[in-house]
Amino acid sequence: MRVVLFLFMFGCSFMTFGQEKDFSFSLLRQEDEIEPFASKEERSFYQDLKYTPLFYDGFLSFGGSYRGQFEYFNNEEFSFSPNRENGWYLHRIFLHTDLWLNKNFRVFGELGSSLISGKEDLAPVDRDQLYVNQLFAQFISENLTITAGRENLKLGSKRLLDPREGPNVRRAFDHLSVKWMSGERSFLVFGGSPMVPRTGVFDNQDFQNQEWLWGAYISKLLTGDFSLDVYYLGSHYGSITYELGTEEELRHSLGARTWRTVGKWRYDNEAVLQFGSFGEQDILAWTISFNIKNQLNKKNQLGVKTELISGTTSENTLGTFNPLYPRGAYFGRVARFGPANLIDIHPYWNFRSGKFIMEIDYDVFWRFSTDDAVYGPPMNVVLEGESNHRFIAQQIGTIFNYEFSPFAVVELETNFIFPADYIEEVRPGAKTLLHMVITTEIRF
Repeated sequence: MRVVLFLFMFGCSFMTFGQEKDFSFSLLRQEDEIEPFASKEERSFYQDLKYTPLFYDGFLSFGGSYRGQFEYFNNEEFSFSPNRENGWYLHRIFLHTDLWLNKNFRVFGELGSSLISGKEDLAPVDRDQLYVNQLFAQFISENLTITAGRENLKLGSKRLLDPREGPNVRRAFDHLSVKWMSGERSFLVFGGSPMVPRTGVFDNQDFQNQEWLWGAYISKLLTGDFSLDVYYLGSHYGSITYELGTEEELRHSLGARTWRTVGKWRYDNEAVLQFGSFGEQDILAWTISFNIKNQLNKKNQLGVKTELISGTTSENTLGTFNPLYPRGAYFGRVARFGPANLIDIHPYWNFRSGKFIMEIDYDVFWRFSTDDAVYGPPMNVVLEGESNHRFIAQQIGTIFNYEFSPFAVVELETNFIFPADYIEEVRPGAKTLLHMVITTEIRF
């Protein structure tokens, strides 16, 4: 039955729902550009679905997506377990409606259903049978946008705030935000709380997890050839666990991001300083990251990323960096390591030809501090134990992506993680981890 279902998913990836060459889909569907359909005098059924005129210059739009995945692990925890399921199927459906009452007032709603079969040990991001993924209202003027409600949020490079597209359940915030724009420059202030996903039907929790995030973000403070973003983020956790223990946390993050393109070269660098309190301890943590790439020609791009991310080196001060709400697949869909107490060097090669994209990358991981653990993307401790070794692992990943049309795409991602000194000491007999994901997605 699973093989039949998977073949059906793959076959669906060849379907198209029209030939709208002047339209493309965004990751967050509230950002889709609907205007191309407004100018059509003779609209097809699909075009009417995307743009139905209403009174007072308003319109109504519908859309959605289906994403099917087969995910496979071998030696998932760097060890062989004969009683553990190695492969499972994930299905995610989004259906949305976008209502513009006029040019200034909008309501966007999106239902989600995230299901999984064949896996027993479920993570919170694996299953949510039926839920409100997004539901927000916006007031929009020439320079001002006010948003209130539930929304998938992202900021800047998305290192600290991302919708978490990789896992089966996206991250959503119940929030209020105010954004002011002037030319290319924008100023955003916001505050909210992340939705807590549950596995049932409309049973997700709001404002009950003692987690809060607030902040201000200034984009393109300097314009022209040199771009600069500066920001402040405040966060509160009622309970969070590090290698030092579990306590209440109040953390402040000050960050700056610069990026620039010069000829065939582009860089995107970022630095963050964090301070605050963890129980009765002070917090002093930081990270600095570099991403430099060269567009060799129309088809080939070479680049290298590197990050230094602090960890705890003192029992009196928490030095472990908290990435807050980063993308779940921070170092690939395998998602075995998160951006805390880490040093990594990550060269990569991208190849694009027509609708085909290929990426090959190599990543090397070390612990920043030998007194701290190794963390996963959700800031859970995944590897701990006394050791003087820093060298964690090497990872080789590949991605093969083919976009049949704007409506359908299929992708294969593989990752091999080779344990190094630290893992071999804390997990005796550690084996090479293999991870594979086959994804097909249909959008309309």
